[in-house]
Amino acid sequence: MPEKRRLSLSFSLTQREQRNAWERLSAVAPGQRMDAVCRMINGYMEQQELLEAIRGAIREELAGVSFPKTTTQQEQAGTVDEDVLGFLRALQEGDDTI
Repeated sequence: MPEKRRLSLSFSLTQREQRNAWERLSAVAPGQRMDAVCRMINGYMEQQELLEAIRGAIREELAGVSFPKTTTQQEQAGTVDEDVLGFLRALQEGDDTI
């Protein structure tokens, strides 16, 4: 089996992502582009692996944590005592028995 592998790339300059990649790659001096591509690919993969490890660690740490539910003003309004509501209704209706 040969020791070299060949890959041919074509960049569509009408697509932003490919155009940006081409601009970065063409800024590298000829003869150094293969090393640059390898660094880019390896750097990206290492970054993704690190990111996934960080996400996993955060998930693991937060697995046993529970956060108290915060109440909104609307929820708080729903907890008004029935006696208070009765009093307010009596005021609205003009009830003199209070």
